[in-house]
Amino acid sequence: MDTIISGTISVKAVLECHKRKAFELLVNPKKRSKDIGYLIAIAKKQGVPVTMSSKEEMDALAPANGGVILRTESRELPSLEDDIPLNGLVVYVSGVEDPYNLGSIARSLYAAGASLMIIQKRDWSSATSILLRSSAGAWERLPIVTIEKDEQLIRAAEIHNRQIYAAARDDGAVSLFDTTLPEDVLLAIGGAMRGLSSRILYASDHHIYIPYGREFRNALDSVSAAAVFGFAWTREYGIDPLHVSSVKESE
Repeated sequence: MDTIISGTISVKAVLECHKRKAFELLVNPKKRSKDIGYLIAIAKKQGVPVTMSSKEEMDALAPANGGVILRTESRELPSLEDDIPLNGLVVYVSGVEDPYNLGSIARSLYAAGASLMIIQKRDWSSATSILLRSSAGAWERLPIVTIEKDEQLIRAAEIHNRQIYAAARDDGAVSLFDTTLPEDVLLAIGGAMRGLSSRILYASDHHIYIPYGREFRNALDSVSAAAVFGFAWTREYGIDPLHVSSVKESE
């Protein structure tokens, strides 16, 4: 089944990452810009047909498309296999089902320099456009793998000798501000409603929490929590964040 992707940032991410086959780039000839010119050039270089189309035709496919639409194949996210390295900042995100929130988490983690995001297996193909837009293309750029059961994550941690740092606010938790995350870290973050499963919490080596600046008895949403934890790692291991090329990225 074809997937419709629209908007210059989303289309650019898909064409640059080569993770799915592109069938056709539709362009509104009245919407020309440097970005659209670049997309046309890269599409032609990759042998993707470029078709000039009217605003009405394009809006029928994808409203608010910004003048570009890319027809691609759908992409199934790979499973977490034993040979996938857990190096750098690896984050397991559990219980987040809203594509806007999940896309925002991917955006923050990609910006923080994460090397891998792990999520629960689900067919996200129908939400691809939302995921790409809310993540500013990071959904395509950030390596993402899936698991069906928490035991897969625990097994991977054992195989790669990675301790699990779980986001949890309990009696045994230590403040994130008093914790030095290792350079190769496996973080587990749960949704604000249910948090992490008891299985993951039991298997975790460290429980860490985000200290608040005032009395507040509610959990941060998962998007905010992922950003705080992610950039706590960046503070230790990111180099000169004003220069993109100086921040470590996965191969």
